[in-house]
Amino acid sequence: MLQSKKTVLILAGGKSQRFQHFDKCFITLNNKPLIQHTIDKASSVADEIIVAVRDKKQGEQIANKIPKQIVLVFDSLKEVGPLAGVLSGLKRASFSFSLVVGCDMPFVNPDVAKFLFEIASTGYDAVVPKWENGLVEPLHAVYRKEPMLAVIKEATGRSKRKIFDVLSQLKNIYFVPVKEIREIDPGLNTFININTPEELEKFQILQ
Repeated sequence: MLQSKKTVLILAGGKSQRFQHFDKCFITLNNKPLIQHTIDKASSVADEIIVAVRDKKQGEQIANKIPKQIVLVFDSLKEVGPLAGVLSGLKRASFSFSLVVGCDMPFVNPDVAKFLFEIASTGYDAVVPKWENGLVEPLHAVYRKEPMLAVIKEATGRSKRKIFDVLSQLKNIYFVPVKEIREIDPGLNTFININTPEELEKFQILQ
């Protein structure tokens, strides 16, 4: 029987360049840091929450600000973008399946997360949402630990640094049509990520 417990891995190591180098995960939305929104949403789904940070300083800041119990891991690779956090987080994950999301995704929908986990548990190595135009959401997706670690290590060993390089090497991947997710989350708010001050202002009213 496949393991039913779940990990949520939150990537917090981005450079936040469009927020004038303020750490994006601490930007406040509705009086709460973005990363706290993400953690709160994930808590109803996850048996453990891992936050991948870029260095010790950021890790200490997050630990001081976040009251909930989380596990911190540090990017072991440099200059490879989100793959570094995915690699470190999956190495530490206690369970077979992990939902990977960004710390700038404050409206992650727990029911959508459960839906992705349910599909993954039927035997897939990855479950990735796919839009009608062919674009995919690899940083709002569920991955099986061992196959994903293997392809990340292989890709980074060949100096491949994009998550799409990794996805192309997974053999058992299921692309979920976004229209199916829309049935759970009609506004698709679960995919919203906040990259600019303008987007922050726009989404202040969303709960």
